[in-house]
Amino acid sequence: MPSSPISSSDAQARAVLSDSTPALVSTRFARMAAGAVAVAVALITTLVFLPVLHADWVDWDDPTNFLNNTYYRGLEWSQLRWMMTTSLMGHWIPVTWLTLGVDYVVWGMNPFGYHLTNLLWHTASAALFYLVARRLLELGMPSATPLMRGLGAAAAALFFAIHPLRVESVAWITERRDLTSGFFFLLAVMSYLTAHERHAHVRIGWWLVALAATALALGSKAITMGLPLVLVILDFYPLRRIGPGPQDWLSHRARPVWLEKVPFLILAAAAAGIAFNVQRSTGYLTSASPATRLAITAHNIWFHAWKTFAPLNLSPVYELPLALSPLQGPYLLSALAVLVITLAVWIFRRRWPAGLAAWAFYLVMLAPVSGMIHTGYHLGADRNTYASCAGFAVLVGALVILIGQAWERGTIRAAIAASALALVAVWIVGLGLAAWIQTAVWRDSETLWRYAVEIDPACSVCQHNLGVSVGRRGKQAEGLAAFARAIALRPDRSEYRSNYGILLMEMGRHEEGLAALRYRIADSPGDLGARRNYALALIQDGRLTEAVTELGAVLRIQPDWVPALDTLGQAYLMLGRVEPATAVFRRAIAASPKDPIAHLGLARSHLAAGDREAARERIAILKTIDPGLVAQVAQEFQ
Repeated sequence: MPSSPISSSDAQARAVLSDSTPALVSTRFARMAAGAVAVAVALITTLVFLPVLHADWVDWDDPTNFLNNTYYRGLEWSQLRWMMTTSLMGHWIPVTWLTLGVDYVVWGMNPFGYHLTNLLWHTASAALFYLVARRLLELGMPSATPLMRGLGAAAAALFFAIHPLRVESVAWITERRDLTSGFFFLLAVMSYLTAHERHAHVRIGWWLVALAATALALGSKAITMGLPLVLVILDFYPLRRIGPGPQDWLSHRARPVWLEKVPFLILAAAAAGIAFNVQRSTGYLTSASPATRLAITAHNIWFHAWKTFAPLNLSPVYELPLALSPLQGPYLLSALAVLVITLAVWIFRRRWPAGLAAWAFYLVMLAPVSGMIHTGYHLGADRNTYASCAGFAVLVGALVILIGQAWERGTIRAAIAASALALVAVWIVGLGLAAWIQTAVWRDSETLWRYAVEIDPACSVCQHNLGVSVGRRGKQAEGLAAFARAIALRPDRSEYRSNYGILLMEMGRHEEGLAALRYRIADSPGDLGARRNYALALIQDGRLTEAVTELGAVLRIQPDWVPALDTLGQAYLMLGRVEPATAVFRRAIAASPKDPIAHLGLARSHLAAGDREAARERIAILKTIDPGLVAQVAQEFQ
């Protein structure tokens, strides 16, 4: 039976299909290649940062956040509620705490697992950064070949991912918040870019993904509060949805651009408000004159940009001087440099919009930690560059493409172009090698603070922390000398006296130690840690009644503070007051159900009351929480 003739419409359809097949194959191949390069970037990043897996906890916020904090340990309702409401150390970061709670469930208190998770977050961001950079370079440099855009995006991603400034964020468990916020920030940007290259019927879905990623980024760390403005910068360049002049921003065409940012702005404003109130309520905000804040801001803008291109003498602490003025040489030169760069990119905004976009991105993302609202005793910090300097990495990728294009067009000689590309490659390899070396600095507390003191012997914070670290490891004379240097450098910081006093007491100099602790408490009665240390010192001296009085005052300020409850319970037991001890340990368990010290204290209370069976039952519970501790005290309950 003869076949039916082919209709003209069928022929047209087959012709279209035939014509589109190479394009579909090419698109599929391009996506596979992009995925392969993203994986390669992630693998290189993993190799550079692999030494962090051997790192320990460090005496730099890790004790407060993890070692002495039982509240985050788990994913039960009590832990989740704490994660959503805590402002520990001046941060509201529920999303980050959730990832740390997962770490505890999987790894317990083994630092290897936490470092592994940090590394995985960063490698995921490295791969995602490649995809973001690739899309930005496609939009900004459409004349470049796919190969050159791929090379440029890979260079940008590696410049971002294996830069030594990333080491602090990856190697320090406390800075998980940089990694989680950075990943969701990049996801928001990628989703926003994707939304504006899709048809209207799918655009809303990607827009919603961008909005959700923004919420997760803000819940990871409030430093990403500039994200709505970043999206506006992308609308200017490379999306070109609004023009470069102020009149373009107020035009009828720009109205949808502003309206769609309203939900993002609401989220960012809420996160900014929470962050400010948390910092204010926890006492981390520092007082300074407007002139001082301007000096700090100008310094930070120049400092972090300079460190991005010349990452020398990196340190965990760049200490804020006791006094500074905008008219001092370093701050005045920083302000002039910032002003010149800002004017230059504005003047050339039409000829080089990428320069203005990258600089504006940097200013927006650095703004929350620039110093206008200053906290702590840092003048700057490596971790502040995690997201803010990403635009500079994209410019490095664009430079690679420009060199390649000049080579292809014959604008410059092949030897010169090859040498320039080789120089960029050597630069990026050098950054990776420097990052790999820098990871060793964070191996443990003593290594970290010895390095910091070597970089800046006048850093009082570094000297103090070195004293804490070596003192805990039995090097008491060296620790005492480091404390003395810290106090001599900054006699205004009474907080140094607390650990100094503890070390003095451990060395048998009880009266001097108590005097140092009293000095700190008199200067800062709200330092509950110092007051608890003072109570511990009183207990060691056998002054139990005084210790109970001091701990009672602490608990009137913070009734559910578990370390103080545990210490008070121990004091009651030593006084032979079993019933109050039992009640206090039960309060501690109610506040933190997995606090091992409270469970052990309650077991000892039962034993002191003659209820050996209840004591054994409590030890059985403790065995599920901390079997190592049970092994140490097993003979008490046999």
